[in-house]
Amino acid sequence: MAVDMKKSASIAVLGAGAAGLVMGYKLKAAGFENFTIFEKDDAVGGTWKRHNYPGLCCDVHSHIYSYSFDRNPNWSSTFPRRDELLAYFSGFAEKHGLMPYVRLRTAVTKADYNEGEGTWTLSFDG
Repeated sequence: MAVDMKKSASIAVLGAGAAGLVMGYKLKAAGFENFTIFEKDDAVGGTWKRHNYPGLCCDVHSHIYSYSFDRNPNWSSTFPRRDELLAYFSGFAEKHGLMPYVRLRTAVTKADYNEGEGTWTLSFDG
């Protein structure tokens, strides 16, 4: 009997920034059901959530600094500011139903690999 990995695999994604959110999106689109995106902060957005100082903006053109399959045609400038980027990533998570998979205020503090079983055990703070 074949094992349906899409239903049985338990997948951890570390961080709900740009990479973690797109990983969740791709897992969900591929039919995986048992994944969690662990985020140590109190909201998604990665570096755009964590950092905030006057003038903070992206140094990459806005049309490039977005997901190719979910473009934002309404960037306010070529190099968007922090709040606009944070809104883009937060909106992406909401729009694509990722928030039920996100566990906020949960930092992964340790990951131990069991070679015999081929599994990871995660330790958390939060």
